[in-house]
Amino acid sequence: MTVAKDDSSLQMNEIHHLPQSDMPLRALPPLAALLAFERAAAQLSFRRAAHDLALSPSAISHQIRNLEAQLGTKLFVRDGRSVRLTEEGERFRRQVSSALTTLERATRDVATRGRGGADQIWISSLPFFTSTVLLPALDDFRRDHPQLTLRIEATHQYADFAGSGVDVAIRYGRENSAGLKLEPLVKVKSVVVCAPRLARAGLRGVSDLSRHTLIHLTRQPRAWPAWLNSVGAERIKARGHLWLDSLPAILEATEQGLGVALAMDPLIAAHPCFGSRLVVPFEADAGRSETFYLVSRAERSSDKRIKSVRRWIVSAVRKATAKPRALPTKSPQRR
Repeated sequence: MTVAKDDSSLQMNEIHHLPQSDMPLRALPPLAALLAFERAAAQLSFRRAAHDLALSPSAISHQIRNLEAQLGTKLFVRDGRSVRLTEEGERFRRQVSSALTTLERATRDVATRGRGGADQIWISSLPFFTSTVLLPALDDFRRDHPQLTLRIEATHQYADFAGSGVDVAIRYGRENSAGLKLEPLVKVKSVVVCAPRLARAGLRGVSDLSRHTLIHLTRQPRAWPAWLNSVGAERIKARGHLWLDSLPAILEATEQGLGVALAMDPLIAAHPCFGSRLVVPFEADAGRSETFYLVSRAERSSDKRIKSVRRWIVSAVRKATAKPRALPTKSPQRR
């Protein structure tokens, strides 16, 4: 008994004197709570966030409540079935999104090196371009390049070619292009889209927008004003406004008849619900257009893998834009 006690005391003393790290423990919320918050903040909907994360809406709500309790502040304002970010919630969303992006890139970096990254291509692409152009053509790439693995990052953030492993990016516009090679893929114009029942109810011209709710993308607050100004209708006052943080949420709200949105023509024709649950109610020439670019590092433009991806993306754009866009029902257009 005495020996056992002495041994135990010795072991405890040895444990007590183990070297201690100078790095303090991080006071962080659970990763699951941060992921739930980021998706709910992006979608402004617990239901859509739950769908994205394969969870139940009640699980998302529980994670958010626990996070708010830990932080000691409200992140969302709940109004019936809708939610919106508080000022503190919006500030926290930007910081959390940036931190999760950094963590994701670090994880991919390690995983790529561990699996032999020479056979992998990273593509950073806008979510709408990814869903309407790249994903429908993915089987073609797999068939033609079975030795290559694609890693597609669907994001609105500009790809950091200097600090990440991104090989190719799809960008809208030419901002921050120093040292990069930009190749034009497709020019797009904004067109009005709505649910068929709104078109049938008399949405036949620009002036009819005054009787409807305009749906806005929060990161593009000038889109609707700029479009109305380009068609000479800057004085139109809409019935109401709905602000959403992602294009998929905007298109879903539009399909449900909650308002009228702007979409990218001709890419919108490749959307699976276009022509059935989503239509162009009238034509209006907005004049100005923007361009999607294929972006890569200038020094890697001759890389065989980059060339293969370039050919595939160009082909995918050609297929997506070749789909006919049904014209709206002909009727006298009102200005």
